[in-house]
This record gives sequence, structure tokens and C-alpha cells, in this order.
Amino acid sequence: MPTSSIDWPAVRAAAPFRLAMPRTPIGGRVGERLGSGTGSSLEFQDYRPYAPGDDLRHVDWAAYARSELLAVRLYREEVAPRIDLVLDISRSMAVTEQKLRAYGELSGLLACACTSTVADTRIITTSAVQPQPLHVPEDIERVLVCDAGLSALEEVHLPFRRRSLRVVVSDFLFPHDADVLVSRLARDSALLTIVQLTLREEAEPVVEGARRLVDVEDRGELDMVIDEGAIRDYRARFSRLRLGLSRAARRAGARFAHVVAGTPIRSVARELAAAGILESC
Repeated sequence: MPTSSIDWPAVRAAAPFRLAMPRTPIGGRVGERLGSGTGSSLEFQDYRPYAPGDDLRHVDWAAYARSELLAVRLYREEVAPRIDLVLDISRSMAVTEQKLRAYGELSGLLACACTSTVADTRIITTSAVQPQPLHVPEDIERVLVCDAGLSALEEVHLPFRRRSLRVVVSDFLFPHDADVLVSRLARDSALLTIVQLTLREEAEPVVEGARRLVDVEDRGELDMVIDEGAIRDYRARFSRLRLGLSRAARRAGARFAHVVAGTPIRSVARELAAAGILESC
């Protein structure tokens, strides 16, 4: 089973970041972030008519004296966000040592960002496996075993929580309709973030002549000539794939970034910050 050995000193040196929050308030458990519900924090939010059983301490008696109408002050509750971190553990994420190492560094960087966000974070790999809590970044290594036959993203149902921040990491090199996939991932979320990780040769292969290609997922084989025409067609398809994900993310109000394996992790952190995925702590 391919597993990633994460260089934690390098990752931590590149990780003075947390996840960027959505512009609109989010809901969650009691904590540090302002939410869209009402609760007991001291920040005034709005009024509503008094109803039997309301706490009389929240009645605006000055307004009642002016209008003879009972109104209750509403306050914005303080909440910590819920984060669902989705990791693709299909074999394509470990097709080379370089890609697996880059996947480990990227996952470690995101794990550091999640823990810095002060959030209730869970790691999702498949609907068949119970989501795992993320308490410290190193928890990511328990699940980063890239040996699944198919990507979890090909499953119809994943155990997402309503109004969660969803961070999805994959190469997305499986058949899919970008709009349908992104819409499904974004449904009932507070914010969806998509990070596509590929090898440079997966995005920009070179002419290699006659080759036997092996599908790492189902072990199928295909003999073909990788000439300039085949390379040109492949690059056009890959460009459409990446552009389709980017456009679908934009339409869904999600954030998208493409990371090339082999990019130094400090540069990856800066790229994710520029994409609005990370922000300085």
C-alpha cells in the first residue's frame, strides 16, 4: 500500500496559514467564529416580535415605551466552523513517488491550515469508511494510504455535514461532468474549495513513440503510439478538464487551484493564498 512520508519540518515552515473563511456567516458549534444564527454573544444582530416564552432580558423595553410593541433583541451566536477535508486515496494519486510525496506535502499543508482555523475538522476518504477527526496535522498520515480502486469523488453520496467548509483534493483524472460534480460537492456547503494536484507530465506529456499504457486503477492495458498528434489531442483534453473545473467552481461560488507536483511547498502555500484558499494567521 503506497503511503506518504511527509516532511513535517518543511511543511510547517511553509504553513503560517489558516483556511480563508467565506464572506457570509456560517453556522456550527459554539466557538470563535461569528455565525448566522442567534445566540448569547454580545454583538447585536436584529429585532423580532416577542413570542411567549422568550427571555424577558432580551426585550427592548425602550422600544416598547416608544411604540407599545414588544420586540426581542437577537444576537449573533459565536460558532466554530465545521471542515470536511476530502482526500482522494485512489491509486492515481500515488502513480509515482514524486506525486505521492507532493500529495503528502499538500495534505499536510492543508491539515496545518485546518488546525490553525480552530475548527471541527473531519477527514473523508470514502463513504465506506467512517470520517476521521483531525486534531493535529499528523493525523493526516493515518488515512493517506493511496490504494483505493476508485476515487471517493466518483461516489454519489459522501458523509458531508450541512454548512461545512469542504476542501477537496484530487487529480480529477477520472470521467466526470465538471458542473455536475462540483454542484454535488458544493450542495448545502458553507464554502467549497477544490485543489487539483497533477504531475507536470500528466498536464504536459512529451512524445515517447510506441508505448504500452497501464491503467493504475483497473490494471487495463492499451498499446498506442504517443506521437505529436496524440500529445496535442491529450493536452487539449487536459486543458478542457482543468478549465471545466475552474469554470464550474466559479459558477458554484467555490474556490479552485491547480498544483503541479514538484512545486516547492512554500510556493504551493503562496499559490493557495493567491487563490483565496488560505489566509495568514
